Amino acid sequence: MFTQLFGHFLLNRNIITAEQLRVALEAKNITKARLGALAIEAGLMTASQVDLVHEEQKRVDKRIGDIAIAMGFLTEQDVEELLAKQKNANVLLGQALIDLGYLTNKQFEDVINEYKEIASFKGDSASGDKALAKDITTIFDLEYDPDKDFYVDYILLLTKNLIRFIGDDFVIAGCTKKSDLECEYITSQELTGDMTAYSAIAGGDAAFINIASRYAVDSSDDEDTAEEYGLFDAVDEFVEACVGEFLNLQNGLFAVNMSNNSNVELDLTPQTVERSTKVNISSGLAVTLQFSFGKVDFIIMRK
Repeated sequence: MFTQLFGHFLLNRNIITAEQLRVALEAKNITKARLGALAIEAGLMTASQVDLVHEEQKRVDKRIGDIAIAMGFLTEQDVEELLAKQKNANVLLGQALIDLGYLTNKQFEDVINEYKEIASFKGDSASGDKALAKDITTIFDLEYDPDKDFYVDYILLLTKNLIRFIGDDFVIAGCTKKSDLECEYITSQELTGDMTAYSAIAGGDAAFINIASRYAVDSSDDEDTAEEYGLFDAVDEFVEACVGEFLNLQNGLFAVNMSNNSNVELDLTPQTVERSTKVNISSGLAVTLQFSFGKVDFIIMRK
């Protein structure tokens, strides 16, 4: 799931624009990580070496891996291990940016090395939750927030649930605190019991339709049925209910975690839906996520 933080890093450094990121996230789903980008990310080749191999491939009819081995840049074992990592999320995003012309191999080398140096983990195989929690704390400036653990745990679980049930084609794009958030559509739910909190999902037509369809559609048969009956052609009560069910899922799992880990018992109120409204983020935060289909805001506030 570290690609979500890598994307935030690229935006925060003004290395790419929000629109370039959106296009790259869409392309990432059909992108295959090439050996050169994999080798750069792994630190086994430099960008200049990858460029040399690509130039050589224009002259000889050989695979990139064979050329890299012949030129002494990689071993056969290196190539086998790199090709086994073709689903590396950071590399897929980087490859999409390279393919689209937004980054050169050298620029990718520079940013991935800087990112790995400042990040608190070493690739997708790192310990995970503890490292992500640290980076979420930094990104959302939660170090001195009295409810830091609450917000970090909620965002960490939200990230996992989004990847599992909606898709991994998103990155953390920003955070709103102590200001008004204009909402075209918003579904909300309160957590009550040993503590009280407000949660919500806000976005426009594309956000609600895509979240609803991705959450509700599990198979090609479901896709055919949805298309036949026009289930996700517009934001209607069915779409709103699907988005609300994802929020309910997130909060239900969070409540279970709070009970198991902190002995805090929580109940969930029924979801409510509003259109064309404004939410005051008086406490807590609104997490803005950039998906390939557009932006979505997830709001969580302790009361």
